[in-house]
Amino acid sequence: MDASRAFVKDVKRVIVKVGTAVVSRPDGRLALGRVGSLCEQLKELNSRGLEVILVTSGAVGVGRQRLRYRKLIHSSFADLQKPQTELDGKACAAVGQNGLMALYDVLFSQLDVTSSQLLVTDNDFRDSNFRKQLSETVKSLLDLKVIPIFNENDAISTRSAPYEDSSGIFWDNDSLAALLALELKADLLILLSDVEGLYSGPPSDPQSKLIDTYLKDKHQGEITFGGKSRVGRGGMTAKVKAAINAASAGIPVVITSGYATDNIIKVLEGEHVGTLFHQDAHLWTPVKDVATRDMAVAARECSRRLQALSSQDRRNILLAIADAIEENKNSITDENEADVAAAEQAGYAKSLISRLALKPGKANIKSS
Repeated sequence: MDASRAFVKDVKRVIVKVGTAVVSRPDGRLALGRVGSLCEQLKELNSRGLEVILVTSGAVGVGRQRLRYRKLIHSSFADLQKPQTELDGKACAAVGQNGLMALYDVLFSQLDVTSSQLLVTDNDFRDSNFRKQLSETVKSLLDLKVIPIFNENDAISTRSAPYEDSSGIFWDNDSLAALLALELKADLLILLSDVEGLYSGPPSDPQSKLIDTYLKDKHQGEITFGGKSRVGRGGMTAKVKAAINAASAGIPVVITSGYATDNIIKVLEGEHVGTLFHQDAHLWTPVKDVATRDMAVAARECSRRLQALSSQDRRNILLAIADAIEENKNSITDENEADVAAAEQAGYAKSLISRLALKPGKANIKSS
């Protein structure tokens, strides 16, 4: 496990958000295999002692499919010849939420896991008493090993265009997940998508490359987004915006595919899947390759500059280095442990690994 994924060792509370494109098939029906795989992974995390919270989309799609079928079987041939009106989204949400939660309840019950439903709206979060009660309720559920399942209550949303209006505290389930990550003090947010992660361009473009770690200064102006989700509200643009907001507040975010059967587990095991958003990502930028001769020339020039300094200046430099080592001892130790683990996994000789390992005594000598 390298330094950029070492934070997963300390994850205790994780929020997983699954989108409509993952929980449903192209025809609008629920994707039973993918939803089942999701529940199995959450069960595994729950068994490991992690606190798991799920944010799910899909109610509107499920309701629309059911209502279309009901309308079809109750229509005459003459009715079908008339122009068909679009179904009301709020009615679809009300019908679909019932079916969606019924599926989660059945699947989790088969895994001996209890789940719960929490529906929220944008206006709820304007009330500080609501936010306090929400945190207390979720804490009680997690203490009982219950998995809370959140969804926006689209059926009673007061926004004039709930599927397009991007104003307010949150505007879709991606931003809801990010908001909950802050409110509930999550250690990690995983956004499941229908693609492997964030690409440098549309995933369908052969020239597009999967971005391992998002760097705002590097990627903000380079990325070209594709279209919105085929069934949901936003797509990758919404996920990236939510991920940036959460990461800037100190909560790591991973965008990865919900089609794979084990990506959630892989993320928690520190594997490089999907795209990571982290507030310290800029510190992990790899150093550019430098030719050996250039390194030697640079070392010689720095040595000459150091020799030209007075003894007092050199002493001050060494003291500053010692203070920096002492101040960053914990982070240096964590990084060193990650390097040692990577070396062991790569099969390096024990003698080399022993020299690489930074023991407390060695650190004290270096800073004394």
